[in-house]
Amino acid sequence: MRRIKTDVAIIGGGAAGCYAALCLHKQGVAPLIICKGLVGKSGASLFAGNLVISGKLLGNTDEQARNTAEFLIKYHNQFLIDQRWARRCGEWIESVYYPELEEAGLYFRRDDSGNVVTSPGKIRSVAANMQGNSGVPFMDLRRKQIIRAGIPRLEETVVTALLRDAGGAVCGAFCLDVLSGEYLVVEAKAVIMATGYSDRLHKRSTGTREMSADGIAMAWRAGAALVNMEMQWWHTNDIAHPPSWQRMQVYPNPMLGSEKSARMVNSAGEEFFNQQQDDPLAFGPYTVQLKALAKQVHAGKARYDGGYFAGFDNCDAEEVDRYTTYGKIYRQLGLEFPKTLVETAVTSHYRQGGIDVDTATMRSTVPGLYVAGGAGAHSNGLIALATFDGKVVADGIVADFAGLISRPPGEIEIEIERRRLDGLRATSGTGPAPVIVKETLRDIMWDKVGVEKDKGGLDAALEELSHIRSHLLPDMRLSNGGLKANYEWLDAIDVVNMVDVCELIVQSSLERKESRGPFFRTDFPDTDNREWLVANILSKSGNGIKFQRRPYELPYLEPGFERKANMEVAW
Repeated sequence: MRRIKTDVAIIGGGAAGCYAALCLHKQGVAPLIICKGLVGKSGASLFAGNLVISGKLLGNTDEQARNTAEFLIKYHNQFLIDQRWARRCGEWIESVYYPELEEAGLYFRRDDSGNVVTSPGKIRSVAANMQGNSGVPFMDLRRKQIIRAGIPRLEETVVTALLRDAGGAVCGAFCLDVLSGEYLVVEAKAVIMATGYSDRLHKRSTGTREMSADGIAMAWRAGAALVNMEMQWWHTNDIAHPPSWQRMQVYPNPMLGSEKSARMVNSAGEEFFNQQQDDPLAFGPYTVQLKALAKQVHAGKARYDGGYFAGFDNCDAEEVDRYTTYGKIYRQLGLEFPKTLVETAVTSHYRQGGIDVDTATMRSTVPGLYVAGGAGAHSNGLIALATFDGKVVADGIVADFAGLISRPPGEIEIEIERRRLDGLRATSGTGPAPVIVKETLRDIMWDKVGVEKDKGGLDAALEELSHIRSHLLPDMRLSNGGLKANYEWLDAIDVVNMVDVCELIVQSSLERKESRGPFFRTDFPDTDNREWLVANILSKSGNGIKFQRRPYELPYLEPGFERKANMEVAW
């Protein structure tokens, strides 16, 4: 078993992890990136559309700047956010992030006069190259920066457990080299969890294979508190057919550089959502679209898995091709573009909940464990915010570094994890293969923990998850017992993490007795700011779970009401 020592182990090679590594390296702290896929070539960051929520630097007015803050706090996070962190983030995007990207060679689209193209309207955003593909050049840049800096990487390497020292502090990670089947122990003074979102827990998802909740599961098992795990975002316009085209979206958001956007139409041919008319900020927080869709579902004119349509029949093909890549999708599907409307469906998107952190330093509740990006619970879905996290966590570790002492992980912990993984690989029961268990989990989460939930469905989900844990996991059948590139083994590892996190999501959903933004509980349909404008914190208590509530401070924006039906709330 090979052992590697480093100052800081970073788990995840997306926007947050890469920027944390670059910032640490620049400040003389040695990072090591461990990535389930390839650094800069896997995970959610590749799918980023808008890279910058722009400020005055790109021509915003004072009003647009205020609207941007309102969008982030109210529409994007439903007030479940540290507003002071949001303000710091906005100031950093304005003064550092955008100019740094241009200086590094990421060129944003410009108009005929040479000005950076921004979205029109009440707030502005900026994309690199074509809208919808901005994450690809962005992460390609980050990968090149990591390589040029000589920052070491362990790629196609799965972290299966956080390792702790005798005092309970996180001091490393247990890893599996996917291609060789070799176990690795990484020892570090600090660990950054930057594994991104946990999208792949539902039947329909915009997430990639890597997004199976590994980071949250490992942090929980190491003793970290979690927060707002019930708060799932939903994308309303994922292409419904064919199933293999999941993650291809028709965004109703304005095309950058154009005053127009896609339309949403119900089964009766009636338009029910138009970005410019129906979205208060004309930018497209998905919750606004989701509520519009829910009303159509209740009227029998749409389903969450299809039966409604989106497209650009209000635009000409040249205009769409100029600003987006959507025309290519239509043509590959053999559809007449832009006249044809495409059937779309809801998919799970980013999770607003995750590991609880101190947003000033990104420390978790477990010594030695820090968090950055989507694995945290302080915002969601914007690559600029994840990048800012990379800066904050690096600064936090540098400030703490003198007090971080390298201690070896417990040998018993290492042996327990080795035996656990050996046992998963050698599983030869009579039950289903791990991939089948995965699909069973996703069906449960879609059917009972989907867009609309209630106590009866959530209780039933817990029972079914308990059955999976007690009966299916011990009896999984692997046909491949080999070490090298054994992706069936990886599925088995994923399944254990997914069961853990799915149970936590259901428990948190039962605990939050209200509806808020994209969180719909039909048995508690009101948004209750008096009781539930709080962080819904869960932590271990003996063999069970303890819930606590922590109110959010409101220094800049307030909701403006105590209680109201969620479907009538603009955000």
